[in-house]
Amino acid sequence: MMPVYVLCAILFLTGIYGVVAKKNLIKIIIGIFLMVQSVALLLLILGYAAGEVGGLFQTIGLITMIGGLAVMSLMIVTAVRLHEKYGTFDISEIRRLKG
Repeated sequence: MMPVYVLCAILFLTGIYGVVAKKNLIKIIIGIFLMVQSVALLLLILGYAAGEVGGLFQTIGLITMIGGLAVMSLMIVTAVRLHEKYGTFDISEIRRLKG
């Protein structure tokens, strides 16, 4: 069961890398999505390891997944609106154009 926990950690660290190191707004959104989904996956795995089918961990994990998808869709809509206004997904360019 330990490699699954390692997978969750790798997914979370990949998401942090995407948020911190990238300048493209879409890549940052994907990084945030990876972090949220890795936490939800960890909660589902903890519920399965505890033997609670349909238990608290799995319910919270599913709610986290659904909430993450809703937030990600709002972030994508915001990113598309920013692209329409500024013509780029680069956050350094958007900050520079703020004026």
